[in-house]
Amino acid sequence: MVQLSHVTQANESFARDQEDNAGVVCVFSGATGGIGEGTLERLVVMFQGATFYVLGRSAERFTTQRAKLESLNPSLKLVFLETQVSLIADIDAATQKILAVEKKVDYLYMSQACFPVNAPRYTKEGLDLCFVIQYYSRVRLVMNLLPLLRKSSRPRVLSVLSGGKEGKIREDDIGLENPKNYSFSAAILHHATITTLTFEYLAKNYKNIAFMHTFPGLVRTGIFSSVVAPESSGILARVLTATMSSFGSILVWLAGASPLDCGARQAFILTSAMYGPGSWRIDQNSEAVTAPGVLEQYREQGWPEKVWNFNLGVFEKALGTSE
Repeated sequence: MVQLSHVTQANESFARDQEDNAGVVCVFSGATGGIGEGTLERLVVMFQGATFYVLGRSAERFTTQRAKLESLNPSLKLVFLETQVSLIADIDAATQKILAVEKKVDYLYMSQACFPVNAPRYTKEGLDLCFVIQYYSRVRLVMNLLPLLRKSSRPRVLSVLSGGKEGKIREDDIGLENPKNYSFSAAILHHATITTLTFEYLAKNYKNIAFMHTFPGLVRTGIFSSVVAPESSGILARVLTATMSSFGSILVWLAGASPLDCGARQAFILTSAMYGPGSWRIDQNSEAVTAPGVLEQYREQGWPEKVWNFNLGVFEKALGTSE
């Protein structure tokens, strides 16, 4: 276990060593609340003269957070891009703005979150809401920013989700498009497993980039309070969903880490020399997960490439265009 005290000391040491290192470019998605907000607050003080792009729904609602970040680091250049991350077209529009003005991206951080219930909920692009927020939008961000990440001397990609929690997926329905296959546990498992398989595919093909899939553990965020049953649910499903929401909220507030402490760990992982180029699964204690589990079988069967091709097909269908 990497102790929190070591994380804090390492982050402070990194900040001191980076005082003259201007020009770092960071892209954050999922940073207007919870773990992402904590990570952003911890990371902005570790660079001088850095540019941070923040993707979120409302620039107006970001005003208070912006003022705090700029007070923590007056040398910070902060660019907010109003983006509905549940829409692939919006991800494309936001990344196009970055591609138009930047020559590189050094750090890409993603923690946009959605709590799946036992039935899919679809966006206007035909994708399940939680699948697109926790998986497709993140893959699209990486895909679109690869040209700039490749130009960085030390590019790093971090997705906060369920690294190390992979398991056996439905191989005939990777995206759980059949509602009969969709459930809370199935969605969580698929998000975790295909994230890691996608990162393994990318690490094999882009050997200078670190792709890190982390599991944050219990964190005191409002994720459970946002859980509601679909409108089509019966009375029993609504009662069970409300009970789960209440229990989860109590649990994280009693046993969870603070967003700032978890954010410090994510900032440490992003900047630490412990994690070089390649694909990494990292647990809530900032330790690499090395036990392959089901991944060994999936690697042997070529699933990293299968999942990548599946991703391309999903994007083509959602956008109605050819990649």
